[in-house]
Order: sequence, then structure tokens, then C-alpha cells
Amino acid sequence: MTQAHVQELFLELVAIPSKSGQEQEIMAHIQTFFKKIGIEVKTSKQQAGLVATIPATNQELEQTPVIAFSAHLDTATSVDPPEVIITNGYIETANRALLGADDKAGVAAMLAVAKYLSKNAEPHGQVEFIFTTKEEEGLIGAKLFDLDLVDATFGYCLDAPGSVGGIIHTSKTHLQLDFWIEVAMPHEKSAIQIARDAMKKIHKNLAFRDGIAWQVYHFGGEILENGNEKVTILSEFSADSPLKNCLLYVDQIKQIFIETGVTYKADVQDVTHMSYHYFSLTEKNHVYKIASKAMQALEITPKRLKLEGGTDANVFNDRGIPFIVLSAGFENPHTTSERIASTELDKLTKLILEIIKITAN
Repeated sequence: MTQAHVQELFLELVAIPSKSGQEQEIMAHIQTFFKKIGIEVKTSKQQAGLVATIPATNQELEQTPVIAFSAHLDTATSVDPPEVIITNGYIETANRALLGADDKAGVAAMLAVAKYLSKNAEPHGQVEFIFTTKEEEGLIGAKLFDLDLVDATFGYCLDAPGSVGGIIHTSKTHLQLDFWIEVAMPHEKSAIQIARDAMKKIHKNLAFRDGIAWQVYHFGGEILENGNEKVTILSEFSADSPLKNCLLYVDQIKQIFIETGVTYKADVQDVTHMSYHYFSLTEKNHVYKIASKAMQALEITPKRLKLEGGTDANVFNDRGIPFIVLSAGFENPHTTSERIASTELDKLTKLILEIIKITAN
């Protein structure tokens, strides 16, 4: 396996359009790839993704923990297809399109490792490669993924920006809190004024402890066909703690909106949506120790990172499989400046192989 081979796999993936909800072509490509190298692939229900399973090399290694690696197939939306160029060792685009290294870097490295294992007799336990869909649309693929297809004891999500060596072992709780306030016009106070009163009360009366934040990212009003005024407030609630520690704050926010609506005889509606759950795996955890040991063996300096957004690791942890997130080598995701060095693709591939080797030993 060479750096050029991993790069070739990556460029093949970048050439395949795969925006969220339209991953059929890239799924077919991956199924064909595994069929050619003789590895079984199973498709999850509801087009949630694929899992390729490589059995242990012998009966003794069947007793070792089953390890999984995951990456998502979809990319952030880009109007134009990427015009790929390689400059000074970096793969990037010559136009305003997104490269899609988030997360095709992770996918390419997994394919390279799978091909290597299929052609070499290096001892290893059972390895699973999980490819999810619709990650960019709220981790939908991971949430719908049929875990009956997965035997993994623990795993690694290859989906963080930055040079290989980055480790994300903790993540926030994140909820979406949406409110609608409607009043018949004329009214003593407009719906906008009522909404602002509610938000002022929240900021004045709720003392959020460190690590908790509530932020409104959309505030807009409209006049309905019946003449009523309606305001929409879309907000995010995040916390460095499990959901159970957040519910009191969430209930207080909702209660203030409701009470303010009652005071001014306004109709208040709300919806709470769970985006992703908190997780935290310490350095003493088996999954963390193996990654650190593998990095040290490759002379890669481990670096603890924090990521504001969610990943499939949030979902897998919530569903009972310990996962941490590893940097996949890409830079500037979700921008037209996205790029990845070929050397990072190579390092990521070698890191996966080293993790598999250490797990078997």
C-alpha cells in the first residue's frame, strides 16, 4: 500500500457527487469495491449506510474485541462539481466548489486499509467499516443505522478536521428549541415585543452555569393570511454535561415563553428536538489508550481537541458502542478553501492499520 494508492482512492471518491440524501452512487461504488476484494457488505435499512466486515484471521483472534471505524459518505452541499488540483502536495479545488474531504478522507483511508488486509496475512481480529449517510443533515444515517449488523466492542469515527493525531473524546449535549408566538391584530403588544420580553426574562432570571449556553440564531416575524402576526424563534441549547443535567434549564426556558404568552394573551407553541447527546471517554478508557499507543508507535503526537458540532460518534456512544473521534487530516471543512495533504491521507491509513494491529495484540 502506497501513498499514491490512497490518494487515487480519494480522488475517485471526490469525483462522485454525494450530497446528503443522494448517496446512492457512492454507495454503489463502495459495494463494487468490496465485492472485487472479496469482502462482505451489508446494507442498513432506510438507506442509512453500509457496513463491511472483515473476519478475524484465525480462531484465536476471534476472541479479541471487534473494532469498528466509521466515516460518512455525504458531503456539504456545493453548487458546482469540484475541479480538483494538487498543489505542493495538497489536494484542493481550482473553483468555488467544496472538495468533500469531509469525510471522503476517512472513507478513502478505510477502503485502503480494507484492500491491504484482504491481500496480506497480517494477523487481526474482526474489523468493521461503517459508512453512514445524511451525516450533514443532523446525523440521520447513524441514528437510523441498523446496529444489528454491527458487532463492534468499540470504534473510531474518522471525521475531525486537522492533522492526523487529533483526538476528540468528549462532546456536548445539543438541543434545538423552537418557539412560535402568534397574536391577533390589533393587540396591546406585538408578537415581536412579546418574544423580546420573554428572551429578556430568560437572560435576566436564568443563571446558566459554566458549560451551558442558549443562543437564538433566527428571529423573524410575518403577517399571516388571517391578519394575525406570528414570530418564529429558532434557538440552540448546548451543555458540557448529560441531558439529565440540562432538563431543568430547558424547562425553565420553555416556561418563561409560555408564561409571557399567557400574560399577553398570545398563543405560544414550542418544539424541542434532540440534535445529539453528550459523551465523554477518559484517557483511561480502552478505546482512547489504543489510539494513543498507535500514535506513539507511528511517532504521531496525540493532541486532544474540542469540536463544537456533533459527529456520528455521538450517536454510536448513545447507542452503547464507545467511540472517539479522530482527525482525518482535512482542513477548512465546509468552505471553498477545503484541502488535504496527500501525506495526511497516508498517515490516517497507517494509523488505522496500527490501531487494528494493537487491538489484535
